[in-house]
Amino acid sequence: MTRSVTSIMKRIRLSVILLGTIVLGGGSPALYAQKVKPALPLTIAPVKDNLYVITGEGGNVAVYVTSEGVVLVDDMFYRNYDDMVAKVATVSDRPIKYVLNTHQHDDHAGGNAKMLGIANVIAHENVRKNLEHIKQPYYEDTPGTPIGLPNITFSRELAVSIGGKEIRTQYFGRGHTGGDVVVYFPDLKVVHTGDLYLSFPRPADKPRGAGIYVDYAQGGSFLEWTRTLDGVLALDFDIVIPGHGPVKTRQDLVRFRGDVEAMRDRIAALIKSGASKQQVLTVFEMDYGWKSTGCPPSPPTGGCLQYQQMDSLIEELRGK
Repeated sequence: MTRSVTSIMKRIRLSVILLGTIVLGGGSPALYAQKVKPALPLTIAPVKDNLYVITGEGGNVAVYVTSEGVVLVDDMFYRNYDDMVAKVATVSDRPIKYVLNTHQHDDHAGGNAKMLGIANVIAHENVRKNLEHIKQPYYEDTPGTPIGLPNITFSRELAVSIGGKEIRTQYFGRGHTGGDVVVYFPDLKVVHTGDLYLSFPRPADKPRGAGIYVDYAQGGSFLEWTRTLDGVLALDFDIVIPGHGPVKTRQDLVRFRGDVEAMRDRIAALIKSGASKQQVLTVFEMDYGWKSTGCPPSPPTGGCLQYQQMDSLIEELRGK
């Protein structure tokens, strides 16, 4: 049965904030202007029926076209806004009505500040809390970029009904952050996982594992990651749009879940055997590609994010 946004809001006690709430994070607009990077070109490609994916920089953006408007899943970096909107216009002349954030990192939600001027931005309640109370410098990419706070939040599930289509955004638990959601297109049997799943290939001669990042400062959990994926896998879908990497299948996600579990259990056993932090770092770097050599302890640095939260990871796995 098709459900309206209004009825879902009442059912799950949505927290609705006035449209257009924007704060500045990580520095002043002048600082952002000094450090702004040029946007890389984007491309758009079909996934299935009226569903497309935009790629090229930042996280994968899903574009769902309906007769009443367009729904986006994520919105890349702040600097990608103009090109992203232009790419949407190549597949629809309808306005963008909703943006569904999979989580709060700037490569997935950096465009919120501009999107709030034209659409509702929906996210898990922990995403807004993380953005309101940043526990580490938020922007790994460009300090000072304006932060757009989602103006609609939810706790477990929210359904958007538009143009006779339903899109569900659902929270199954912690993993990459404390606010990760998946966006489900039931009519198409497609799911967008955000960074709960990355589809980058791994060398065949390396142990089972994944190049994930557990953001402990934003509520992430290595232990709970696979349990969260179990919730995702309970859905009926065939196609997966990952947070990064090419579109894949359900079986690819099943394999990824097993890879995460195998890597986690191996590292947990290593820690419990009394291995030093440096020994753990060496295994991660040599076998799983998690860079540590040459990484500064702070601020958050691209390629070094796993290393910079390694103390929290070791502490969590020590208690496994």
